[in-house]
Amino acid sequence: MVYRAEEEARSLRKHKPGYWGQASALLLAATAGAEPVDPAHHWPLPPAVLEERLSTEDFEVLEVTGGVGGVTGAKKLRIRMAEDNHEIAVKWKPAPPGDADGWNNAPRKEIAAYEIQKWFLEPGDYVVPTIVARCLHTDHHDPIETARAPTIEDTQCVLGALVIWIDAVSVPDDLYDSGRFRNEPLYARHLADFNLLTYLIDHDDGRKGNFLVSEHEQQRRIFSVDNGVTFGTRLKNFLVPNWDRIRVPALRKQSIERLREVTDEHYEALGVLVEMQADHTGVLKPVAPGKNTDPKKGARVQPGSIQFGLEKDEIEAIRRRIDRILGQVDSGKIPTF
Repeated sequence: MVYRAEEEARSLRKHKPGYWGQASALLLAATAGAEPVDPAHHWPLPPAVLEERLSTEDFEVLEVTGGVGGVTGAKKLRIRMAEDNHEIAVKWKPAPPGDADGWNNAPRKEIAAYEIQKWFLEPGDYVVPTIVARCLHTDHHDPIETARAPTIEDTQCVLGALVIWIDAVSVPDDLYDSGRFRNEPLYARHLADFNLLTYLIDHDDGRKGNFLVSEHEQQRRIFSVDNGVTFGTRLKNFLVPNWDRIRVPALRKQSIERLREVTDEHYEALGVLVEMQADHTGVLKPVAPGKNTDPKKGARVQPGSIQFGLEKDEIEAIRRRIDRILGQVDSGKIPTF
């Protein structure tokens, strides 16, 4: 169980200084020569390509499967892209009406989690599946759900999150095996990076189904597929072990060093993650992010437009968490490998 594993992690951190120095050296040496599984095993196309195509390209809905998102109304879709007829499986989660920002359904938080991982991970190591904001014309949304009203005033579209559906994954019985962490470099690498991200975004809903693991056991990547209850939400899931803290006994040195390179510009960009304006058909389309119109709000809605990102307090909390983790690493409280 995760609680027992966390106790073991704390115990490992208390070993004499040479213990984790030797273990970290072995893990680092082994990890340096090991490449992660080709992301094509889980991503249908490179993440940057998917970001562009899913945001703007027309597609046809071929198949709809319901009941994949709890109370949020998420559905699995099989879509065919207009440009080359490429078929992709995605999850479609419509945003709450009005301001597109709910306590457990907030596209702005899901997209923020996706963007923050880029601060310290390469695409082949992503923990959060590629996600974009998309607004589907109400007529085009009918194959998914009929008669759904427009999300934002003065538009004719349903706003939501479009997320790739990753393959070759399963729901794990336990995320953390302390023995594998000590002895298997890639297991340690992926679990440490997963935990670093969940810590940074303050992930507070660790129930089964929100985290998936690769079926490639030798290179067991871990994915955080539901990141709505994050960034200091008022409502947390206290019934399950959450990953809003560092549970592993050590973190990857390369990831920590990349966090040292985070600048004020990185934090500022979190304030405006997406900006969309209605075109002549009433469909919200992405435009270049402009000035943050209200840093105290996460979703800033005007008739025919929306701008969303993290709130000022949420961004400052991330800054504090990074400062804290760097301090713990520098003091030796958290070893690196």
